[in-house]
Amino acid sequence: MKHILRFTYLTFLVLALGACKKDFIALNPISNANEDNFYKTEDDFNNAIYGAYSSLKSTGVYNDYMQLVGDLRSDNTEMGSTASARFAFAELSQFQVQQTSQIVESIWKDHYVGIRRVNTLLSRIDGAEINAGTKQRITAEARFLRGLFYFNLVRVFGAVPLVTKNIETIEEAYTYGRTEVNTVYAQVVDDLTLAAAALPLSVKGEEGRATQGAANALLGKVYLTIRDFPNAKTKLEAVISSRQYDLLPDYNSIWNADAKNHKESIFDVQFKTSLTASTGSPFTERYTPYLFTNLPFSSTAGGYNIPREDLIAAYEIGDLRKDASLKESYTKKDGSVVRGLSGRYTYKFHDMPVAGAGADDNWPIVRYADVLLMYAEVLNEISFTGSGQAFDQLNAIRRRAGLAPKTLNNPIAALAINSQEDFRLAVAKERRVELAFEGHRWFDLVRTGKAAEVLVPKIRPSLGNEQLLLPVPLSQIDVNPSKIKQNPGY
Repeated sequence: MKHILRFTYLTFLVLALGACKKDFIALNPISNANEDNFYKTEDDFNNAIYGAYSSLKSTGVYNDYMQLVGDLRSDNTEMGSTASARFAFAELSQFQVQQTSQIVESIWKDHYVGIRRVNTLLSRIDGAEINAGTKQRITAEARFLRGLFYFNLVRVFGAVPLVTKNIETIEEAYTYGRTEVNTVYAQVVDDLTLAAAALPLSVKGEEGRATQGAANALLGKVYLTIRDFPNAKTKLEAVISSRQYDLLPDYNSIWNADAKNHKESIFDVQFKTSLTASTGSPFTERYTPYLFTNLPFSSTAGGYNIPREDLIAAYEIGDLRKDASLKESYTKKDGSVVRGLSGRYTYKFHDMPVAGAGADDNWPIVRYADVLLMYAEVLNEISFTGSGQAFDQLNAIRRRAGLAPKTLNNPIAALAINSQEDFRLAVAKERRVELAFEGHRWFDLVRTGKAAEVLVPKIRPSLGNEQLLLPVPLSQIDVNPSKIKQNPGY
């Protein structure tokens, strides 16, 4: 009996509830003991979906670990310090993650907490006597979130337990093993498809809630990941043709925390600094240099996600995104300049935090530039034409960055795209610098089959297929060893 309490899906049967529309991110927990008496009114279900959204801000989701997996395992970033508090992240960067790592434990646990919240809500809403429109929207939001949670899990761990309903008994919990990857992806597609059909086009005044565009953009990424290019094209076209989104003219303004939830934002995790609640974002604090002394928090707070020299070299001369994304040095209070590994840092998320309360920077899960680059990639995979929309989307991103367009048979070699493979490489490079530090690079390398080619030998001496996934937390295997097996190589 006591051992099953370590099974993550049952251990964390709590709902983060208590928010209202005006304060969407002010979420307070209530205990599982209140569930039976809770799901009665429209307000109850609104609060329940807000609680499900709050899982996006968990440490193992988008408060920290998912974005670090997406960059530290790539050729984009490295750790600026391997001090004991950062050792797990150094292991992540060096492909030495252990099955007892706090990182894999938190990613697994926190995603399944979110899934539990969604499944509980869905199990109660069908029979609820609430407004039909509200019921449809909340159901769609829940399915969107579950699709996102499982999309993350399947990319990080591969086969995972696929739980789409409440687990009511300990005996039932023991029946869940790891579900094959294709089946997990099928559920992700099903959840996001339902969400896209029922979500509103816009959520003005309720920023942070999912929209039709968010569901279609995520579906496009899912289809791209599983190499279903025709369906990816359809979903990405739906986002573009909706006319709900656009590129901001100035790349730097994307990262202005005082003007967030702008036209380029499709789906962001919402953060807001506060002295009375843990609602602020940690990114400024995390991504400043280690032992940085110019900010109102601990000098040992930074040193995460340091830009690699290889990434810095990837920016073309005159690329306006470089200065908006990273810094190669900083000046100490005494006037001395720190360079190299100790001086480089991620700059995109730079809102000045209130001591102990975090900052106002949101986390962008998907933005319009990502959609345009995915669309260009999909069009090229379907058919290389040498002109047309694929080039248009790629060059729209480049023009904003202050760069010349790439064209077929361009006399300048660096601007020439003469084949389908040339276009693949151009899109990959553009995604790398456009979306740097947003947690995409590693997953792009894996889905395109380029991880070993890119990382070996400049970043890693070798990279086997078993290293493309992280280990399943040992705690999960210990709970149910007959059903939960470890990934190869761990």
